[in-house]
Amino acid sequence: MLSKNSEKGCCPFRNLKTCEEKCSFYRKGVRFKELGGEAIPFEECAINIIADNLEAMHNRTYMMQKEVGETKNVIAMKILQDMGLQTKEEVIRTALKILPQDKSQKRLE
Repeated sequence: MLSKNSEKGCCPFRNLKTCEEKCSFYRKGVRFKELGGEAIPFEECAINIIADNLEAMHNRTYMMQKEVGETKNVIAMKILQDMGLQTKEEVIRTALKILPQDKSQKRLE
């Protein structure tokens, strides 16, 4: 994010001076948090907003790819078990290593 090295709302093109309404990059609006839907008002340079959005899209894509990969691995292990190439215990042990666990759950090992 461009504004990490300076105060929020500072313009990266004007020696990090405060963004002003007369600037064509100035934006005023509301952001919504993904979890919870909380509305957060902002006044900031459009370049900073674009960088924030790209970073959020990248993080969402990364997490989705990670989840798909983990699911694929568990499905593959289940198929191997169904074919008799792995025991149920091996599948459970592998799934527990791959999938994130809630610390309140008991381990099945």
